[in-house]
Amino acid sequence: MAHRDVEVTGTTNNGTDNNLNRHPPEPNRDFDIFASTSLKDSPSKYTLLQNIGYLRGIRVDNNDGPQNLTRRVAEYIGDEPPLVQEINDFITESITTKTEREANYSHSGWSIDATSTISPWTSSRIAANNQPNAEGTWITRRTLVQRFRLRISPDDLVPIPEFKAEIEVALDKPTIFQQFEAVYRALHKWGDVVPLEVEMGVSLVFTDLEANVSRLPATASWFDTRYLATIRTARTTRQEGTDYLGWEENIWPKRSMSPLNWRQTRIRKVMDTTRLLPVEIRDRLSQLYAQRLSYIPALMIGPSDSACETHDDTHHAAKSISGVTIYTSDFIRTVKFEYADQSRSSRHEGSELQGSEHKMMLIDGEYITEIFVWKHDWIDGLQFVTNFERCSPHFGGLWGAPTVARSQGGVLGIWRHDAVGAVPKEQDVFSDYFGTQHGKPYNDRVVVRNSDIAISKIDIGCGAVLDSLQITYLDDSSREIRTERHGGAGGEKHEFVLEPGEHITSVSGKFDDRQITQINFVTDQGECPRMYMSAC
Repeated sequence: MAHRDVEVTGTTNNGTDNNLNRHPPEPNRDFDIFASTSLKDSPSKYTLLQNIGYLRGIRVDNNDGPQNLTRRVAEYIGDEPPLVQEINDFITESITTKTEREANYSHSGWSIDATSTISPWTSSRIAANNQPNAEGTWITRRTLVQRFRLRISPDDLVPIPEFKAEIEVALDKPTIFQQFEAVYRALHKWGDVVPLEVEMGVSLVFTDLEANVSRLPATASWFDTRYLATIRTARTTRQEGTDYLGWEENIWPKRSMSPLNWRQTRIRKVMDTTRLLPVEIRDRLSQLYAQRLSYIPALMIGPSDSACETHDDTHHAAKSISGVTIYTSDFIRTVKFEYADQSRSSRHEGSELQGSEHKMMLIDGEYITEIFVWKHDWIDGLQFVTNFERCSPHFGGLWGAPTVARSQGGVLGIWRHDAVGAVPKEQDVFSDYFGTQHGKPYNDRVVVRNSDIAISKIDIGCGAVLDSLQITYLDDSSREIRTERHGGAGGEKHEFVLEPGEHITSVSGKFDDRQITQINFVTDQGECPRMYMSAC
């Protein structure tokens, strides 16, 4: 949040997209916004329009500040020209902001209204950059000499045909992920917003933390460039064209300046570029964005009592997880998530006071796609699998039977369809979990991955009971992958080798109160299934 003492705006320190046309078209009658001004006969109208940002897109996905583009994203279709005023105003103002992003945009001349104009699409693009956005209190002090004002009604704008066509092509991509990628690329190319109210002139802008500003003299020389530049904790920006020979230390209202040296001093109002599009395309964009997150199975919360707490991290769903911290004893005590933008979830904590800490860190582009959950009365254990086919250790206790947190169309309750193109195979079938509570549980999920490999051999150690199992897999490249030997070293060794193309269709056996005493494999080879007795 932010508030203003006078009015929120300022100077621009914007980056620009280097796509200038060496032979720009001459402005036609539709773009002659200078017809009623003293600039109507200026030979530099195209440069002036570009400096103003007239009908040009602006990227706002970067927390460091806006990035002006030279590419036009809109056309003006109003019956009357937009409001254009030549002015001669001298303004000083102070603005208070509460986040680093707001402070950066305020320093660049944006009003709070313009800074807060963020569509869902832009919000996702901001989150994808994983930039920190520190909270605090910043003061921005602006000294402005205003010479020109432009105000456009959003009803008088339409998208240029190229922007509209690129969005339509994006929406016709075959998969949801490809549609999101194409829309994001289009917004990066054409901009997230288009300016509606712009003021031009020269400016001197100072921004610092409130605690530092409070130590400055009450009568500080806010219009003195040399003085402000000596304050080492602050950021000072002066915008005044390219004619440095005409610079003076102070900003004064009587300054004489060429219109070519005007710069954006205030961006009062902007509009999402998606609002330029016809309503039917906006509806399609809304329908697509609604598919960005899958809640499968549906979010259902049962009754709770005084012994339980509930946690809702849905507001973090747009962020990328960079790490998971788990405190465990014989069951899961606490889970905490870290995000790539350096923010953290609250501690999802139980009442257990003992245990040890475990961390699983993710690299760029790595996402958790499955969770094994061991549970009975409590959550006993967790194990994570990522899209890079990495499997975490088993965190927590060994009790309970595991379930796999994944389902058709979505993974882990919330699946981001704009983050990973290939959803793990949705039709994989997992067997029940076999065994008693006396052994050490295991699973070969880290080897099996997404069932793109097949069992080629099983090594069995057995005597009166089944002592051990070791499985060899064969992938599509005929590469053998062997798991660890699960169990003890005793018993007579047997090999169960499958023929090429042969697959196990069922497993059965016998067990007592502590151990497996017999195991049988049935395959699909031949007309009749074959049964192998691998333990007596």
